[in-house]
Amino acid sequence: MLKIGYLVSGGIITNYKCSSKCKHCCYASSPEWPDDYMTPSMADEIFSILKSLGCHSVHIGGGEPLLKPDKILDVLQAAKENNVDIEYIETNASWYRDEASADAVLKDLKKYGVHTLLISIDPYHNEYIPFWKVKALMVACSRVRMGVLPWLMDFWADLDAMDDRKPHSLDEYARFFGQDYLLQLPKRYGLNLKGRALKTYKPRMKKQPFEEILKESKPCRLLSGIYHFHVDLYGNFVPQSCPGLSIPLRELLNGADPDKYRIFYNVESFGVGGFAELAIKEYGYDPKAEYAGKCDLCYDIRSYLVLERGLDLPDLKPEGHYKYA
Repeated sequence: MLKIGYLVSGGIITNYKCSSKCKHCCYASSPEWPDDYMTPSMADEIFSILKSLGCHSVHIGGGEPLLKPDKILDVLQAAKENNVDIEYIETNASWYRDEASADAVLKDLKKYGVHTLLISIDPYHNEYIPFWKVKALMVACSRVRMGVLPWLMDFWADLDAMDDRKPHSLDEYARFFGQDYLLQLPKRYGLNLKGRALKTYKPRMKKQPFEEILKESKPCRLLSGIYHFHVDLYGNFVPQSCPGLSIPLRELLNGADPDKYRIFYNVESFGVGGFAELAIKEYGYDPKAEYAGKCDLCYDIRSYLVLERGLDLPDLKPEGHYKYA
């Protein structure tokens, strides 16, 4: 059985819809996603399960969770009723309009026990969100005594060197700071090369022969890791290492059937080699000569199953992860 008996730290994905379509987003969030948001009943179920598994605090992210500040309050109420603390809420500041409305949102969050916002500060977000909004939101946080976790201050000077009244493309940053700037970004950010981030940087990654990847294949035990997992608005447990692979949290609590979640089971138990063998034999997958590593191979197979074959597979959810990458 695929089962989790203990969880330490993780996050809640209240929605995948976002005001941005950032090139580094491993969850493939974007404005194209359906306008779904975590319901109060789902939030209550999730927090109840997390508490029973020993997880006493989480962060909240998206998508952009504050696109719907009224709906996030129901999620926060469910956390409060289940005695799960909120470490911080991630935000890109796109929702900021003016002092009065921002102060009202922040004060509401504080009433529900939120004391810190993680505010995105980086060139990826700046392609969509002018830096003045980030600055103004930080000032608003100071005004109402809301803590700020700036992610990352290392990029403050870079963004501040540009006109803060409008967004700026990554190409603009390359012209301003030099072509090496874009090559250094993933390391400076500490990027997780999954989802859209993998799609963005794959052309620059070293290629590896398919057969060599199979020989090096090992079980991906991080799929059932207890650190930095996420649970999304549909109740899916999303492992820290692989967005786009998931199993409903309620099923993992009691033990999920490996025969039902064959892809998750194969990747976790046998690695990408076992998954590739399954895809070739049962789904007609035709492997390429080389890939940008094992994760590229895994993601290529999963995209093939969802997008080309149109298969409704229970562990490749939500499908939007592949459709909107």
